[in-house]
Amino acid sequence: MLKKSVLAIALASASFSSFANWVGGVSYINLSDDDGQMELSLSGIVASLGYKIESDSNFFIMPELRIGTGIGDDTVRFFGGDFKVEMNSFTALTVRGQYDLENGAYLFAAPSYANLDVKVSGYGESASEDEWEFGIGGGIGFDVNESTSAEFSYEQYDGTDALSVGIKVDF
Repeated sequence: MLKKSVLAIALASASFSSFANWVGGVSYINLSDDDGQMELSLSGIVASLGYKIESDSNFFIMPELRIGTGIGDDTVRFFGGDFKVEMNSFTALTVRGQYDLENGAYLFAAPSYANLDVKVSGYGESASEDEWEFGIGGGIGFDVNESTSAEFSYEQYDGTDALSVGIKVDF
């Protein structure tokens, strides 16, 4: 009977601890592009969900899914007319390498595969376009408490810069 109780407690704590490595977050993102002929700046809100896998005592690998939507559009002048550009959605698959420093801060670098879906409107017409791109990024985070951190990051996707600031929560 004692062996069964110890086994049940061990299994329950193991399954509970497997949930302890999930990380969720929300961030503000600004995407900007300047190809010399026109400048474009879009903003959005992005939710993320990742799973931290400890690789070394201070190093983690974290696969992450990010999904977002636009909250700020832009108007660009092209071919003598004004066109409104809106972010419909942003989706990214990322594998982050994260190194925790001793002072509660951490650094991370991450290759990503992302999709940006935009809608362009002008002259009474509109069209949507989306494209998947590989990118690379990095950033820094600061622990607010044991389960919450604030992050700042920079990414680049084929000439498009992505700056974000957000909050992450371990659960």
